[in-house]
Amino acid sequence: MKILLLTFLILIFSNVASACLCDTLPSVEKAYSESAAIFTAKYIGSEYRKGIKSETAEIENEISGKKHDYEVLIYKFAVSKWWKSGTGTGNDAILVADEVRFADGSTMISDCGLWFEKRKDYLIYAYGDAGSYGTGVCTRTRQLKRAAADIASLRKLT
Repeated sequence: MKILLLTFLILIFSNVASACLCDTLPSVEKAYSESAAIFTAKYIGSEYRKGIKSETAEIENEISGKKHDYEVLIYKFAVSKWWKSGTGTGNDAILVADEVRFADGSTMISDCGLWFEKRKDYLIYAYGDAGSYGTGVCTRTRQLKRAAADIASLRKLT
């Protein structure tokens, strides 16, 4: 009962964090087959955008019984190479973060999300659809300087 009450209290407060559990990282081969897109890119910035649906924000609205307007944080990347993609052929990509900002200024952040450093290069394993790709701590996404083994495996796969 105490756990249920604690979970409920966490959900009703404005700055909510959700737990993220990962077994182990998948192999490069498994990540390749399960990812919607894989690319190397330089992180160029972020911004909040309206009109992007967030499952966690929608659950918060449902629990509270109110319709709170929100914006979703997106990360912008300049792509240098597409390793896998159904639709990604351009020079840019957007990742939707697990962070929302409500109209009252409060935020909801998942600990499953990743944060990026400007002007650093990354190897991104993304899920979802173009325009709403996402990534997280349970993927093989990492700074490019730490991805040499992944790049070698991706060269063999592609």
